[in-house]
Amino acid sequence: MRYASQALLLFMTVLLSSSCMQMTGNFAFKGFFDDTYKKIEGTPEFPSDEEVRWVFAFSKKQAEREIGVVYLKREAIWVEILTATSRIDLANSIVYGTLKGLEPGKYQIVLTDVRNDNREIARKDFVIYAREDDDDR
Repeated sequence: MRYASQALLLFMTVLLSSSCMQMTGNFAFKGFFDDTYKKIEGTPEFPSDEEVRWVFAFSKKQAEREIGVVYLKREAIWVEILTATSRIDLANSIVYGTLKGLEPGKYQIVLTDVRNDNREIARKDFVIYAREDDDDR
């Protein structure tokens, strides 16, 4: 009976600690003419000829972790077009990135926890569009 109660206690500890360690946060974007990053609800749209910076700010400070950053483009299926990694720790809980040189289309940024089997942390859809020429008027 003693081992059963110890096993139950261990199970409850693991369950509670894993739910407390869930990594959450918010994406924000900053265009060329913007002074600050802005959270955008829904699916943001950006012109293909403009560089856009993005950040993901974690809600809680995290111990040192390696974060995978994956850019996907929607073709017939989602196609991986770029991967990178970023490190966060107690002093820096923000992941930075830049959108530039992308063709018009629908995209996603996917963040993963590299050390935890690339478990997905967050995902954000966005659209890149071709700007219409003003000379056509």
